Amino acid sequence: MLFVILVLGILVLGMCSGPNEKEKAAQVNATAEDRRKGFHCLSSWDGSHRGVVDSVKAQLRDPESFEHDETRITPAKDGQHTLIMKYRARNGFGGMNVTTAMATVDNATCAATVQISGG
Repeated sequence: MLFVILVLGILVLGMCSGPNEKEKAAQVNATAEDRRKGFHCLSSWDGSHRGVVDSVKAQLRDPESFEHDETRITPAKDGQHTLIMKYRARNGFGGMNVTTAMATVDNATCAATVQISGG
């Protein structure tokens, strides 16, 4: 009985101890790589960039019809990412158009400047 309690205690202590140095280094490297790739600027929910979505919606005839399709972002070059977002929105005739928006995103602040929105 004492042996079982001792083994369970060791297992619990092993599970409670944090990651070892190798695992910590791997996590830091993964985080740095995600930042270089620009993923830290995108929503973990749907992959969109909130600033780009808001900017595009402000230009739409019917902002409520906006539907995010996908967002792609390039790795940082000179501290900037290029972002391309594909979305759907209602046109003036009531039909849905698939459109793209292109933006430049600052790697440090994640601030976006929409360069092209439309067709």
